[in-house]
Amino acid sequence: MGFSQGFYFGSSISHSEADYGSDIILSGGATLDDQESGYKIFGGYRANSLLSIEGHYADFGELVLVMPNGASITQGALSSTNTTGVTSSTRLEPTSLGLSAILTAPFETVQPYLKVGIHQWDTSRVVGTGSATIFATEIDGTDVLRGVGFDIPVTDLFSTRLEYEVYDFDDDKLTLLNWGVFIKF
Repeated sequence: MGFSQGFYFGSSISHSEADYGSDIILSGGATLDDQESGYKIFGGYRANSLLSIEGHYADFGELVLVMPNGASITQGALSSTNTTGVTSSTRLEPTSLGLSAILTAPFETVQPYLKVGIHQWDTSRVVGTGSATIFATEIDGTDVLRGVGFDIPVTDLFSTRLEYEVYDFDDDKLTLLNWGVFIKF
């Protein structure tokens, strides 16, 4: 077991949490669900015992803001109050497609690593009142990601992974705690 040069492919389940950069104040019964479950698919090439290049697709789940009539949300100097007469909701569904360099400590049983990369992100935003959709938009961009983790070889072909990653989304950040498995070719 341990180091093996070559390609690998895997998937993981994840817990994501949004960090909006400044404190958010909710009032009037507004709720913000900024934690969600998601998944990640990844694959890469391990060039030697220290360096790998990895690509990924991550789905962070659905983040939801619900505002009953008269409820408010304040973030920094910006404030918004729902005056529609009905409950409104905003759903964000962020995804990421990226490429990273991974620097691994070449130990036999547990292989800790550092990760840095770039990702192209996309967030669909759906705003609705009651059960009707008012509008839907797509927001996208390119930012950096970084992370730490460790791989544990189980057999010569199979490993498990635990990692913590931070993805920038303009001024906001999404953190991802992943547990997954991968196969080496």
